[in-house]
Amino acid sequence: MLATALVATMAAGLTAAAGPVPADGLAAARQRGELVVGVPYLAPAPVAGAKIRTPEGLDAAMAEKLAQELGLPFSLRQVAAADAARLLAAGEVDVVLADRSLPAAQPLPADVAALSTGYAARPKAVIRSDTAMRRPADARGRSVCMAEAAVGAQALAQSWGAVVRTYRVPSDALVAVREGSCDIGLIDDAVWEPLMRFPEWKKFSATVAADGARHERVWLLPAKDTATQAWLGERMREWSRAGAWKALPAKWARDVAFDVYLDQEVADCHG
Repeated sequence: MLATALVATMAAGLTAAAGPVPADGLAAARQRGELVVGVPYLAPAPVAGAKIRTPEGLDAAMAEKLAQELGLPFSLRQVAAADAARLLAAGEVDVVLADRSLPAAQPLPADVAALSTGYAARPKAVIRSDTAMRRPADARGRSVCMAEAAVGAQALAQSWGAVVRTYRVPSDALVAVREGSCDIGLIDDAVWEPLMRFPEWKKFSATVAADGARHERVWLLPAKDTATQAWLGERMREWSRAGAWKALPAKWARDVAFDVYLDQEVADCHG
């Protein structure tokens, strides 16, 4: 009896530390034993034996953090925003991360609710400091590289008249910049600054003036599931209070910098 009471007390303490569990909306995830998170894009899986590299953006990190709040493992599934309502209603995904321009370009379907994460970004250029490129117009005809998942960066580079080149993961695009086979790299401005703090990135810390619309990641949930919306909204406020939108980009930058270090095969172009 004493041992049972002790276990119950410990479990209650862990639940309290992670925040209250949502009343009903994520019951399927708990029953399944896994949180399934829809994301806008999943990079192709690496071939057998290939190195695992950090994916574009913070989707995987956000999904992992949310799963930790629930004490569950997680998996990712590629979900277009137009399919979110159907897959949520069918229980095939528990929650969906989607991209929304600021201000929103179009309204959501009536049966879907969007919750702000607090994370918003737009593409920012990574350029060698010893080049003359400093304006978006300077990118015309130049090679601009980014991850396949960075659709906003691709659209921005196309608007500049650049030659767009995409790579499976962001470190591949940044290696191309460092080795001189690409003129400009594009990554989110939220992760640009922490990446440039590393000494080895100082000579790649030139950029161009801010351009393009900011986009926010939002959680999509069934509109009728107000209980989970309230729970998740409180989690997002807690993440902001705890500094998640500094910590997660800083970790991404550190991981990608290490990926580039491992992958770069030749010295930086021009020394």
